[in-house]
Amino acid sequence: MNIWMCENMWLWKIITLFSIAIAKAGEMENEIEISGDLKQLIKRITPGFEENLVRAFKNEGLRYQQSTNNNRNINKLDSVFISVDDTKIELANLKFPWTPDFRIIKLSADLSMLCLDVAFKLGDLRTEGDYEATNMTLQRLLPITSNGRIETTFRDVVIRGKVGLLIEGDSFVPENYDIEYESTETSISVKYYVNNQTEIENNVVRAKEDDIIGSAIWKQLKAILTRILHKQLGESVVQFSITELLEDEDKELREKAKEYTSKANRLVDSLLCSAKDYLVAKSFRSIETPPFNVVYRGKLSEVYQGRLHTGVGYIQDLSTLSRMQDLSFYEDKQKLIVFGSLSLREMKHGYEHFRSQYENIQVSGSIKTTIYENRIFIKFSVLKDQDQHCKTCISAVEVRWLRDIDVDASGLGSLSWLVPKLEAWVVGNLRYTALPVLESYIKEAFEDALAKTNCTALVFQ
Repeated sequence: MNIWMCENMWLWKIITLFSIAIAKAGEMENEIEISGDLKQLIKRITPGFEENLVRAFKNEGLRYQQSTNNNRNINKLDSVFISVDDTKIELANLKFPWTPDFRIIKLSADLSMLCLDVAFKLGDLRTEGDYEATNMTLQRLLPITSNGRIETTFRDVVIRGKVGLLIEGDSFVPENYDIEYESTETSISVKYYVNNQTEIENNVVRAKEDDIIGSAIWKQLKAILTRILHKQLGESVVQFSITELLEDEDKELREKAKEYTSKANRLVDSLLCSAKDYLVAKSFRSIETPPFNVVYRGKLSEVYQGRLHTGVGYIQDLSTLSRMQDLSFYEDKQKLIVFGSLSLREMKHGYEHFRSQYENIQVSGSIKTTIYENRIFIKFSVLKDQDQHCKTCISAVEVRWLRDIDVDASGLGSLSWLVPKLEAWVVGNLRYTALPVLESYIKEAFEDALAKTNCTALVFQ
């Protein structure tokens, strides 16, 4: 009797495990399906849609170039501050005074997944501005700085990736950009004067991954290019009526679009809730950022130099990390990708204490900065394998957009003429030393959330 019961218990366990395996396999194969009729319709209309989209994109590019050339459009970049060992480099008055030409390598549509596959060639892109370099060790012996003009050229720039389409009314709207920028190498040219009359020019070419100066400028340049691409692509795509394109058979695609959005939002909202709990529990609503110090002069011709240094900085409030718009979603047999943007609803940065000395003047105070617009790109990958298992990981966390930044400094007193310089220093250090710290904390919080969340159930239920 006992032997019979044991055999049946083992049989029951085998049946149970087999049932669970079948259920998991069913979950894994539960990709969003569309009807055969819609598949055939999309297959038939896609070539014409792509051809017309390419034509519209080129026309918008010409129109944009003409309007910007007439208005002499110049894209300005925030100042860049780089610290290498004891050398400080400041790049100021940076400009990208060119209108990029997005030459199409690939512009195809996957309407069933509401995505565009894109690849554009931009060629060489150049920024220009002023530089000032200071060696802090040398400063203790001689008050010497080097300054002049700088041009940074990124060679053979190419954009590749996917653009997620959302449906608004009767139009597609390109909203989420999972794109990568590639460049073969960076060329840096500096010009400065010797004996107040002889101009010297030096050039250096480096591989992109080895170029510290180019990498610092590259972050802002990518944001400018994405903004221009978004405008040009948006003006092109919005020309097409979804109802007319799908020959009045658009109901199913609209329902699938809602389903895609629901899956993407459900996954990220669940992870976001858990990540915010982690940040609050760890007292990471406010995080520390590195201090900075600079050497400055009132004018280039002045003899006296001043110094300013801050204490440890901060960024807050990480508990206000939120999803402000719908995310995008695409899937194939190997993986499922969710991508889009989050934002800190309340983003502040500052330094509780700074001190500055210029000639016989010493001042101290605090710096408070409010960032009113910010976008943080996130990307989650759900990888599938042949054993019907899912592994979810966070593939990217990147602060891609900052705008409307207000810097308020107290305590400058008679050095109030430093305000424009101080604003540039704070924003420059925010971009290149503080934001990487913020990104690392957000990634850490999401990794903790992934360890606690059944992502398979959220995505495939």
